[in-house]
Amino acid sequence: MDLRKSCPVALNPSLIPTDVTFVIEHCGSEVKAHKFILAMGSPVFLNQFFGPLKETREILPVKETTKESFAAMVDFLYGKEIDWKAMSVDEMFDIANMAEKYHMEAVKKAFEDYPLDETNVVVCASHAREYGQFEELVNTLLLQCAKFLKTVLVKVKDFEVFAAKYCDTNLSETALKLLGVMLTVPQVNCCTSETCRRGNCMYRKEDFQEGDKVKFCPVAKDSDVTDDQRKHGSEGIVTGMGNSCVTVKPEDGRQFDYYIIKGGFPTFMFCKC
Repeated sequence: MDLRKSCPVALNPSLIPTDVTFVIEHCGSEVKAHKFILAMGSPVFLNQFFGPLKETREILPVKETTKESFAAMVDFLYGKEIDWKAMSVDEMFDIANMAEKYHMEAVKKAFEDYPLDETNVVVCASHAREYGQFEELVNTLLLQCAKFLKTVLVKVKDFEVFAAKYCDTNLSETALKLLGVMLTVPQVNCCTSETCRRGNCMYRKEDFQEGDKVKFCPVAKDSDVTDDQRKHGSEGIVTGMGNSCVTVKPEDGRQFDYYIIKGGFPTFMFCKC
């Protein structure tokens, strides 16, 4: 039973005493929970706590995970919102390891929504390939990476730049693998202009026009860019232009003047063709 579907709000049984404590083996940290709620979200917990050979201990050891990953999995069972986009690929696979152990299918959806950009797409795919025991999840993330590349590798020049960037690195094999996976992705409708730079970083004043929709870059160093805007790739509309700054009204707030480049890092990416 997925509590996120059946409950309009996350469960908050703070007034009810917990009846099971999990101790993370490698650090000794504790995660407390309610057996009944865990059993509703996982058939493994259901059998463990309420099956014929039910567990009667109130303190249970947990191996091969971190407190953060196990606690996130428990929060997920309580129907709480998990900020998957703030996690690294390694952290997500650590939670996936727990989800597979406890047969929690709903966790897999997070891999379809992982935020990608040109700075992390090949690195994410490379990390994912290290987790061969999760073949389905690895293939899901590789397909998402390939779909993203399909939106930014449009012209011959784009492929040449991509190849030059990774050919002599330890990511070369993964980069080639993604190009192969791209063949299975339907063609993305895109303009035929040489200036099509959807998903690319914006480095020059000439890249901007008033009325353009732009996306915050995950590596932006401008102090007016919030962590949420970086993590989630928030979008905004260009409302004004300066020599080294642009005025943008984000979809989630009031407009600011932002540096085009700050500390050597671009603030925005092209949002679409």
